[in-house]
Amino acid sequence: MDKFDLYNDIATRTKGDIYIGVVGPVRTGKSTFIKRFMETLILPEILDANEQKRATDEMPQSAGGKIVMTTQPKFVPAEAVTMSVGEKVKAKVRLIDCVGYMVDGAEGDKEDGKPRMVRTPWQEEELPFEKAAEIGTEKVIRDHSTIGVVVSQDGSVTDIPRAAYVAAEERVIKEMKALGKPFVMILNTRTPMGPDTLKLRDALAERYGVTVLAKDLTAMQEADFREVLEKVLLEFPLKTVDFILPDWMRALGEENSILAHLVEKIGEGVQNVKKMKDVSALSHLTDSSEYFSSGE
Repeated sequence: MDKFDLYNDIATRTKGDIYIGVVGPVRTGKSTFIKRFMETLILPEILDANEQKRATDEMPQSAGGKIVMTTQPKFVPAEAVTMSVGEKVKAKVRLIDCVGYMVDGAEGDKEDGKPRMVRTPWQEEELPFEKAAEIGTEKVIRDHSTIGVVVSQDGSVTDIPRAAYVAAEERVIKEMKALGKPFVMILNTRTPMGPDTLKLRDALAERYGVTVLAKDLTAMQEADFREVLEKVLLEFPLKTVDFILPDWMRALGEENSILAHLVEKIGEGVQNVKKMKDVSALSHLTDSSEYFSSGE
């Protein structure tokens, strides 16, 4: 899909606002995803040198290790960037970096043995780190995002093992589904094409019932980000499906057995079509039909 068609399709469905909420456990690469997205897709679209510098300065810091880097939700850039996404079509784009849910082995949620207190844009008083993560994830996705990206990892990115992420990962996926915004999951890994990674990716997709992409976030290029956005686009709900019948078939009349058979097959097929990604299944509506042969 042409990149402008892609952005245009998403912008059309989000009323011109492509606001990407990036959520997940701590130490998975959320800030890295945002930084690479900004460098690859957003900064080249900012022509004013001062505005570009401002946006660069607002990018989150990312680093390896076990210490939590993001301690409060952050809008990146602070003011959404307006991009031309097609003829006479513009979209406002920005990302939101969330405080992640803590995992065993990560450090930085406590100070002097007590819960670390952090600030959020939504409360005047400071909140415990874990509470800020909970409130932030819900508010960012519900109130400030039009699409979401859940970031987790396979254990190759930090010294924290994969098993430590499962509980927080499950919690985020459950909350994302409850909030109802289109989203995909990225499995951050140093070996995106490794057989074990692909096996884990497929297992997570089956377990959670979501689209999962295995990516090395430090090495993502434009094509990778476009793939992420394409997959998010396919997560949007499907409102209508149009079937165009040839003139000769419409001339058969409603009582014709062939036409009645087709209408029955269509009725059965659309029952399971909820999202855009489900549409491809409709090409197999008549696989077992005595009257029709299917075409892709």
